[in-house]
Amino acid sequence: MKDSAFKQLFEEFPEISAGAWEERIRADLKGADFQKKLIWKTEEGIDVKPYYREEDLQFLQYLQNAGSLRKPGSAPNSWLICQDIDLKGGSEEANLRIREALKGGAQAIRILLKADWKPDPEQIHGLLEGIPLGETEISFRGTMQADLLFDNLVKLTARRGIDPTCLSGCLGADPLGVMAETGIPVASLENLGLLVKKVLTRSPSLRVIPVNGALLQNAGATLTEELGFALSMANEYMALLTSEGIEPADAAASMQLDLCTGTNYFMEIAKIRAARILWGRICEGYGLKPGQGRIHIHAASSLWNMTLYDPHVNLLRGTTEAMAAVTGGADWVSILPFELPSGKSSLFSDRMARNTQIILREEAYFDRVADPASGSYYLENLTDALAGKAWELFLATESGGGFREAFESGWVQEVVDASLQRKKEKAAQGRLRLLGTNAYPAFNELVLATSDEFPFPANRESQTELNGTLLKPIRPFRLSSLFEEVRLQTEKSGKRPRVFLFKYGDPHWVTARAMFSGNFFACAGYEIPDQPVFKSIRAGIKAARDSAADLVVLCSSDDAYAGLAPKVHDALGEKSLIVVAGYPEDSVDELRKTGITHFIHVKTNMLESLQEFNSILLKT
Repeated sequence: MKDSAFKQLFEEFPEISAGAWEERIRADLKGADFQKKLIWKTEEGIDVKPYYREEDLQFLQYLQNAGSLRKPGSAPNSWLICQDIDLKGGSEEANLRIREALKGGAQAIRILLKADWKPDPEQIHGLLEGIPLGETEISFRGTMQADLLFDNLVKLTARRGIDPTCLSGCLGADPLGVMAETGIPVASLENLGLLVKKVLTRSPSLRVIPVNGALLQNAGATLTEELGFALSMANEYMALLTSEGIEPADAAASMQLDLCTGTNYFMEIAKIRAARILWGRICEGYGLKPGQGRIHIHAASSLWNMTLYDPHVNLLRGTTEAMAAVTGGADWVSILPFELPSGKSSLFSDRMARNTQIILREEAYFDRVADPASGSYYLENLTDALAGKAWELFLATESGGGFREAFESGWVQEVVDASLQRKKEKAAQGRLRLLGTNAYPAFNELVLATSDEFPFPANRESQTELNGTLLKPIRPFRLSSLFEEVRLQTEKSGKRPRVFLFKYGDPHWVTARAMFSGNFFACAGYEIPDQPVFKSIRAGIKAARDSAADLVVLCSSDDAYAGLAPKVHDALGEKSLIVVAGYPEDSVDELRKTGITHFIHVKTNMLESLQEFNSILLKT
């Protein structure tokens, strides 16, 4: 198209100012508060507008250095597909899974070690037998003996006749992360500098320290808390290493940032981009130029969001989370196996985790555009806002002496726990939804046939103090475990309460309230057979009596309950618990006088209500 034709086309669409847009919006709202109706306030305290325009980019100073957000590599947005491998089945089984992962498309492996695992030469040989060390990046997490691990990895290279400079990945030496996860105070960080110097000399492509920011989000922290505290840990490592005479660029290269991505898609993209911006600012404080101290980011899908029931939904969550990680610019990406909450690990779930990323690369072409979020008015503003909030927390932590002192004082735990409690309350009220758990559950799903316990704790109480020296740890927490406890309690009781949906009256209200009630009680694993809409109260009462239901839930309109509920209660109240779906304010007091005390509606605390029903029906 010629320039003149192009200009003529767009002359028909005059530019509309932001003021004109807002004037029209306020008119359409008919006097409603714009801030309350259309401004979304995130968990991080960020106000998100309903639309953004080019002028919203004018004051974002970091855009001047946006080139540092673009990754070097073989493709514009290249990343390594990483497979997480645990050692639950021993070294031999783990070795088999590593081989299968590499054969199936994984490019990097992260090995999750047991706390008591000893990195002796034979253990390492068995674990990595047949694995091409020069072609595979291998990362370790959970080791308390990184020095010994490195020495024995070097011995393994000598045993195979290869140069130790071929080693790449990450050793897993993270004393601050271990302190946060276990509550065991850090005795000393001095040996860390010696290890970094040794690795720089013998295996310069091998990173030493994985800064465990993922732990924080998996424990309920907000994205800014995850980022701010992780950067504080990283800065503490930088200060230590540079004080030991290590060049700032080498110190930065010895670290990687381990984050996790949840299902808040655009916020997670912005978080990873913000991590690079803020790390660049920290590196400048050590005399590095912009882009010179680029941090390696390993993003894993979130454990926090995973569910025991309806586990295949975890595949969808993992896909969204991986998309956010890749779009944000992560260097390594891991997707957790969808069966993880059940304690299972299988080659099939490993394969599904890998193939999700392979599809993103080979079929969805996520690797074809450098920094794909660049230029988006919305994402650029989210990046700036998240970076600002995280930097404020970082500065607050530093002013208190750094991460180590802030954790030992209990302040870090208080901040994370406050966020966790807010999210737990929202989930209990149904305002924070987990599909398959507290929203749209699979009605007839049972899990105890294959899993009889939680592989992860349902609560995160601090461990018993040992001689007064153990700090309160930060524990991973799956939000769905709140409701899974209720549903597992139903399964373990051997009795599955039967719910009778008494449908009568206005079809609009009947349909809406029957659907709400069915989903409500299915969250506790109750049996909910489908029922027709009854043409008369008498017919409904007869059907409910014949069903021998434990619960009879009245599904009708508010104006019908005054006449309907007392009749049903008189006929069935001695054998069944009568529940009203809704909260008919005009007749609630009268209904309570008749003995009807249970009402379920959108403002009900779902978790507390289901716990109460279980205590009544299961006699717990």
